[in-house]
Amino acid sequence: MTKAVGEFYLADDDEVAVKVGPGKRHEFPAVPCDGIYPDDAALRWQVLLTGSSGEDSVATGRLRDVVPMANDGFTVFAVPDELRTALAVAGGERLRTTAVAWAETCYPDYEISPDAAVGLLERLAVLAARGVEHELSLYCWYFAP
Repeated sequence: MTKAVGEFYLADDDEVAVKVGPGKRHEFPAVPCDGIYPDDAALRWQVLLTGSSGEDSVATGRLRDVVPMANDGFTVFAVPDELRTALAVAGGERLRTTAVAWAETCYPDYEISPDAAVGLLERLAVLAARGVEHELSLYCWYFAP
């Protein structure tokens, strides 16, 4: 079974964000997220970090597509600002708790260890903080063949 590949990255806007994808070189600050389905993960992280359950992306189970997934398995989505901010301000203990809870609930779909999940969220939190500081949006592309 081929695993998904992708990365979270910062960009000015949707028009710029669509220029990123598999095999496309870029200079955007980015965090790889290979081996997971980042759209599902982002929705779960938002619930865990914000408790969000209203009429937002978590409630609808959808994120805003910038490049909708087609038959080729490629997509780009925008990470909700609420999640970007929650990641940016979460302290180390909050990130660790969130990552471990996520890793435990997503196994065996992702086969990600709690330590790897913590590392991913810590790197993503640094990226999100940079996005907040520089007023950049957080996006993710991934390819799931």
